[in-house]
Amino acid sequence: MDVATLLTTLLTTLLSGGGVAGFMQYKQNRKAKELENDKAASEQWRALYEEQTKTVQSLREKLHAVRTSLEEEKRQTLMCRFYVCEKLDCTDREPPHAEIMKEFKQISKK
Repeated sequence: MDVATLLTTLLTTLLSGGGVAGFMQYKQNRKAKELENDKAASEQWRALYEEQTKTVQSLREKLHAVRTSLEEEKRQTLMCRFYVCEKLDCTDREPPHAEIMKEFKQISKK
């Protein structure tokens, strides 16, 4: 066997379908694996996004509850300031808006 016969046999085997088909199959397999990896990565990102969305939504609900309670506390503080007596030295302690309270009590009695 000489070199020409070996080269001819090798080229005939590759070109007759085994080599070209194998090379084409390799490219298709590589592309299919890349698509499979992309799909898996996309699913992982989607799951992470959904998890983060749920976390953000729960944090927003907690923030709303905290803001609501803070507003209620501010309202109560303002009401307390409204009724605070300004006379600190005497025994006749009256709220600063005693006239309004007297009118309110009279109206509520009727």
